[in-house]
Amino acid sequence: MTRLLTVMVLFSQVFATRVTADKPGAPQCEPQNMLLSNVSRELLVTWEVHASCASLRDQLIYELVVLVEDKPVHQEEFAVMADHIGSSHSWSWMSFLPLECASHSVQIRSRYTNQTGPWTTGTLPGLEPSAEIQVYPQDHVFEVGSRATFCCIVPLGKTFSTMFLSNYRDAPSNMSMVNNHTYALTVDLLWPTLVSDADVKCKAQMDEGGSCAIVGYPPSDTDLQCETRDFQSVQCFWTVGPQIFSDPTTYWLLEKSCNGQPKGKCSQKVKVNNGERNWTLIARNVLGSIELVDEADLTKRVYMYAPAHMTVSAVSARNVTIAWTWTVQQYNLLNLTCQINLYDGTTNIQIEMCDIGLQSVVLNGLIPNWSYSAKVQCATETDFWKWSEWSKSISFHTKGDIPDALDVWMHNVNHQTLIIWKLLEDHQSHGHIIDYEVTWTDLAKAEQENKICVVHPTHSIALNLSTFQKYIVKVTARNTYGSSDPSQIFISSQSQDPEMITSRINGTGGGFSLSWAANVTASCGYIVDWYPVSGNSSEWLKVPPSNTSATIYSKNFKDGVRYILSVYICTEEAPVLLEKREGYVKEQRIPDNMFNNLRWQQHASDVTISWDQISLKEQSAHIYGYVLYCIDESTVLRVTTDDPEATSLTAAKLKMYSYTFTVHALTSEGECGLTTINANLSIQTDDLVSAIIISLVTAFTLVLLITVVCYRSWACIKQKIYPPIPEPVLTGKWLSPKGVVPYCPKEELPVAVPKLHSLPRMSNDGYICQRDQLITSTKIPELDLPLKKNILQTSSLTSTRLNIPSVWVGNSGEYYPV
Repeated sequence: MTRLLTVMVLFSQVFATRVTADKPGAPQCEPQNMLLSNVSRELLVTWEVHASCASLRDQLIYELVVLVEDKPVHQEEFAVMADHIGSSHSWSWMSFLPLECASHSVQIRSRYTNQTGPWTTGTLPGLEPSAEIQVYPQDHVFEVGSRATFCCIVPLGKTFSTMFLSNYRDAPSNMSMVNNHTYALTVDLLWPTLVSDADVKCKAQMDEGGSCAIVGYPPSDTDLQCETRDFQSVQCFWTVGPQIFSDPTTYWLLEKSCNGQPKGKCSQKVKVNNGERNWTLIARNVLGSIELVDEADLTKRVYMYAPAHMTVSAVSARNVTIAWTWTVQQYNLLNLTCQINLYDGTTNIQIEMCDIGLQSVVLNGLIPNWSYSAKVQCATETDFWKWSEWSKSISFHTKGDIPDALDVWMHNVNHQTLIIWKLLEDHQSHGHIIDYEVTWTDLAKAEQENKICVVHPTHSIALNLSTFQKYIVKVTARNTYGSSDPSQIFISSQSQDPEMITSRINGTGGGFSLSWAANVTASCGYIVDWYPVSGNSSEWLKVPPSNTSATIYSKNFKDGVRYILSVYICTEEAPVLLEKREGYVKEQRIPDNMFNNLRWQQHASDVTISWDQISLKEQSAHIYGYVLYCIDESTVLRVTTDDPEATSLTAAKLKMYSYTFTVHALTSEGECGLTTINANLSIQTDDLVSAIIISLVTAFTLVLLITVVCYRSWACIKQKIYPPIPEPVLTGKWLSPKGVVPYCPKEELPVAVPKLHSLPRMSNDGYICQRDQLITSTKIPELDLPLKKNILQTSSLTSTRLNIPSVWVGNSGEYYPV
């Protein structure tokens, strides 16, 4: 491209010479006294024009060609209007290469109505090598996003090594050689140097040189906005843009410098009148400048000074007057609105008032005997712009007054009615509380009034009131300024706690959320009270009639404590209990060893584990049942119940081992309250002996009873079971004479002797046999023998084995030998 540009320049020079030569009489408007100089890194070319050119009536064109080291790098045309042709001219150009690094030449020729003059050339030489390395430009500021070229001039006899930019990493760059002793580094500057500059370093063998480079932005400030405070000056604000490191932006407001004023703010003295005008700010740095304009009527942009000289007067128990003054007289003519900030030690109260030139306010409804602080800020009301600064605070203390009425409630404890009231807060007592007066009257005996004084800070008293009577109780508080209005409560049987089913409630968010059905008799609303089952302290909350729900929080709430919550209907007479709940703000695990007096009892192979009833104050969670674990060396038996009132569990059919019994309570937190007891099971010998004795006694009693019965009916039984059998008298050959005692009857009785029949034996073939002899008849001849009355003694008879057949005798049903 450079070669092409060079050819074009030479061709144009030759062509122009021929044209000029061909047209004699052309104006001699070639540059004269041409001069090239370095002005702020720009190549500035100045020249003069021959006087004969002043007569020209048309535009005169100058063609310029810039050459660096005799290589064309830029071409441009410069037009001169007819009315400026006769004067001197100048043209500047910013070179991509510092002018110190190489020679820059400029060729100029004129052209008028297609007639061109000869080329005129001027040269600005570069620096020659010195004894040290030279780097250019030195300490220059570049704009972010630009491309910068640095050159390094190496001393004669030195060999160039490298060139780089430190403290500015990863920037795209490349190096090139300009001439035999000059080298260039081109860098793309993509981000600013915020806290330090970038160092350009050049090395040639053992030598090193360098310069500094700063990268930043031209001014980019925005959002200019102006106002007035005293109508004698203007004050402007704006958003400050990025600043150049070590070379910040300078500002001028209304063509006056803003040096020494805070960043982004500038004030100038100027009289402010009605009507809009332009308020101009100029921002300038080495990379450029911008102009910001705000068009406004500043009489509508008044930023007032704070009220001054605050005073307090006419202080009473509930009212006070606050006054102030203005430092700008024009404020007294403005329609103003002022805010009074009243601080009572815990909260800020904003009070707003309006008036022309407002300078004082009266504050009403203050708390007696209370400390306050107040401050004021104001603004124009018609054309509101912004609030002034707050004035200095002023403090005051109101005078005292009688206390506010007490919040009274009742609570039934141990068959007594506890009258309780809330202690007055500091902002309610209006002075030091001395004591409380409690009076109560039986409505049936209205003429009899009972009265008692309770010294502060005690805030309850127990009264023995009959549950069958109606009472009215009144309580007043007294301080040094007098007594409060009386607070009263009616007491009747409806105010007591009847046997009402209590439902469970779960706490949420550190408190309780309750709701209930609306009741038409709730003329003055509802009362919700609560107290822990382990104590007598009670708290309460009064709810308006329009609400049927409440969320209860208390600083006294504790996790793991069961609370009783009651909802009462507030009527013109005594409160009526509506419902009761019980629950925990947050349930906790019941600690171990909760079961008191844990014991065991064995019944054969069954074991019963018992414990004392667990009181509610020991329960840190709802109990839904109990579980018993029976643990021996190899097995675990689990027995449960879902009865929260149970006090025992039985494990059946256990083996005779050593057991560890553990009892747990079942809660929403899991099994807890672990309590352990050990037991050795064994066969119970006392029970066995008792059973044997009982069995023997029973058997003996039964035998004795049978014996008595049998003894009394023995004759009958004997006759039935074993009647007497007559014994036959045997004579003749059947009896053996030896050893037989003769029977000597004292008298003889005629007896019918039964007939004896031999008992036949059945043979194998069905015949009847008698001693293996076949007989055909079993008939035995009748014997008519006398039967002696006496019976033979068996002891006198000698038994002799006889071969006598057996016979059936009489009706005895037995066999006897015949």
